[in-house]
Amino acid sequence: MKIINLNQTVYRNYANIHSKRNFGQTIEYSLLNINSNKRKLFLGLVDETETIYAATLILIHSVSPGVFEAVAPNGFLIDYADYNLVKTFTEELTKYLRKEKVTFLVTNPMFKYKVYNKNNINIENNENILNNLYNLNYKSLGYYSDFERYDVIIENNNSINEIYNNFNRNTKRNIKEGISLGISLHKVNNTDIDEVYKVIKKKTTKSLLYYQNLLNIYNNKDNKMELFVAKLNPHKYLVNIQRLYEIEKNKNEKIHNIFDAHLGNISEKMLNKKINSDNTIEKLKQQLSHALTLNQKYKDDIIVGTSIVIKNNHEIYFLIDGYKEEFRCIHSTHILKWAIIKKYYELGYRIFNLGEIHKDYFDESNKYHKQYLYKIGFGGNIIEYTPNLLLVINKPMYSLYKKLNHKKK
Repeated sequence: MKIINLNQTVYRNYANIHSKRNFGQTIEYSLLNINSNKRKLFLGLVDETETIYAATLILIHSVSPGVFEAVAPNGFLIDYADYNLVKTFTEELTKYLRKEKVTFLVTNPMFKYKVYNKNNINIENNENILNNLYNLNYKSLGYYSDFERYDVIIENNNSINEIYNNFNRNTKRNIKEGISLGISLHKVNNTDIDEVYKVIKKKTTKSLLYYQNLLNIYNNKDNKMELFVAKLNPHKYLVNIQRLYEIEKNKNEKIHNIFDAHLGNISEKMLNKKINSDNTIEKLKQQLSHALTLNQKYKDDIIVGTSIVIKNNHEIYFLIDGYKEEFRCIHSTHILKWAIIKKYYELGYRIFNLGEIHKDYFDESNKYHKQYLYKIGFGGNIIEYTPNLLLVINKPMYSLYKKLNHKKK
């Protein structure tokens, strides 16, 4: 077996059917502005018949005079569980990159290192795969970010109803409430990225140009970025809030009548019922006041939340979502996620990556704990990835590079 250069068509066709496919290992990713000054290689491990057994996108750039780093974003397109295949691929890749004057390779494999269910119980452990990589001279570089270790992913081949039934109670309630208030999903054009960006701006360090670049690059049938917004019709919102308020008001009056009639013999259940209804009435009063203001202020539908996704074959990746602070109580991102999941499930998509969570997600004192609760509320599993890995290609040059860097520090 040997490593050869693949043309982009061959690489794309292979990447599109591989079980480890991801938007980092794509032609599109190589074309992003952040990679514009990097040399690009599309490599494949082939036998004498040129059957491809593994492949990878490699991005090469200079980090110091005479020192070149190669990056394989999101790992190789390979069956990591096949030790002999990974061993052969690593050996042949090392030979190939040495000829390309590469000093070292960095990669972040995206196989499922460990998997935890929504109750944070470990249900899958692939430590043996990582240990095999260590045996093949890959070294851990740790995690560069607090958010690259874990993703929350829904993967379901059974039914859309099963996905919904796996949502937690709060998520279901927020979705039902939002739908009852008249929130609707709209796919918008790429030209609307400015409006979408205004909503997510506070949540990201990325510029508008970054997202415009993504839109221009991820724009084909295999890898496509799409924009969605949740809209609220002010008049419908007012009518729906008034309706909900009247329903709850009648219910609240009945509860109070029963409560007054049994004043000397109040059960805990009855007391809780009264407290919950009183709280709901107060919440609806505030929403009704808000709805009246909106109805006077706006004539057209209002964008209250946004979501950006990337379609990568049979996976939907939620890149980022957000909401206008004024409409926080409407839970528009819950409705958006559910509507998008339903839309693409009907089109054959079965994997929904809700995105990253903080490395200390389970710590209730962590400010990102709520982000974890929000995402895990959709019932997915927590996928843990391996640390970034280093493979030294040219040992003398790498040793000199590290020594010089250490002196600078």
